[in-house]
Amino acid sequence: MTTHARPRAIAGGLLDRPMIWLLALFGIAEAVISYRFLAGIGSVSNMNDGYTWGIWEPVNVVVFTGIGAGAYSVGLLCYLLNRGKYHPLIRPAVLLAAIAYSLGGASIVVALGRPWNMYLLALPPLWNLSSVLLEVAVCVVAYVCVLWIELLPAVFDDAAGSASRVRSAWGKRWGGRLAKAMPYVIALAMLLPTMHQSSLGGLMIVAGPKLHPLWHTTLLPLLALVSCMSMGLGAVVVLTAVMKHTWSARHDNELLADMSKVNGLLLLLFVALRLGDIAFQGKLHLLAVPDFYLMVFVLELALFLFPAFLFLTRRVQQNRARVLGALLTVVGCSLWRIDAFLTCYNAGESWSYWPSLGEIAVTVGMAAFGVAVFIAVSKIFPVVEVGDPAAIRAGHEADLRSLRTRPATPPGTSNPSRPRSPR
Repeated sequence: MTTHARPRAIAGGLLDRPMIWLLALFGIAEAVISYRFLAGIGSVSNMNDGYTWGIWEPVNVVVFTGIGAGAYSVGLLCYLLNRGKYHPLIRPAVLLAAIAYSLGGASIVVALGRPWNMYLLALPPLWNLSSVLLEVAVCVVAYVCVLWIELLPAVFDDAAGSASRVRSAWGKRWGGRLAKAMPYVIALAMLLPTMHQSSLGGLMIVAGPKLHPLWHTTLLPLLALVSCMSMGLGAVVVLTAVMKHTWSARHDNELLADMSKVNGLLLLLFVALRLGDIAFQGKLHLLAVPDFYLMVFVLELALFLFPAFLFLTRRVQQNRARVLGALLTVVGCSLWRIDAFLTCYNAGESWSYWPSLGEIAVTVGMAAFGVAVFIAVSKIFPVVEVGDPAAIRAGHEADLRSLRTRPATPPGTSNPSRPRSPR
């Protein structure tokens, strides 16, 4: 796309019909959460001593933070690998991550049996230094703060462009000061997800025989880290496509095609690590047992391999199938995470679990609230790079006209713009 694009606030009112529906869903979730704190967790949840996770941790924490890992993945490409061309995707990815991680942290507060003891997290002398959950909690809290700090440039840019001289001066002054500190903030933004995403995987190592052998492995930390990077890239591609169709946001096909190539390699790496570990651990015989777990395992592999081949096919990289591959990537990585934390976890014959309506309502309501916050912030502050919709339409029409008027290649001759493939 050659049309000039820059971050700016999206035009339109805040309280439209979609926003009302999203807030209504969150209102139901908020009612359930309020009742939970009044009557106890057992009044709204089916969690028990065998299944103490429920769906709030596997979905609201493990899946939401995986979707939010788009800021981590794009940040690695943009800053660490010195590919600054990915910078237009940074602000939307960071906003998505800040919302997803904040909702994950809020879900932990709702699920805690004694939430009033959370103040102990601020007292290092009382920490249990042998707990993996402590490392996850500290890193996630720190990362949420870092993500919202990374969004402050959008606030300062908005203030700097204000007609008010005082507000404009305030935005320019603090924006300049923050710019000097951003290298350190970005360094933390690269370090913290590496720590807590791998620790989330390592958490299930202690489950031992309760986790099915096809999922239990000492490679869980590495698999969790690779899956979050792939899942994050897929989420950013889907987000970019949605923003293009709703807000005329910048949509650089070449940029997203390159990112999809990276994602395809990550997906293949995940599959290679998993299959290689199963073979190395002598678990190949489990693949000959036709049961529920094998069916789930095959479904997971299909949801990893199919998008990988889509991403590595040049024709697919340039069309809408790329978005389908990205969506399947998010679904596949989410399924693996839910399976590793819940579906393929067996607490024993005396325990069973199925999520209650209250748990489902809270999960759906928090997801709806996250979408509402993303829309609201994008409409107030310059987060999304947009172009002139009329100019974008004119550019698309010009491309179509050029395709229609391109002379056909005479029979028996080769197209000089495309090398002939060997027979």
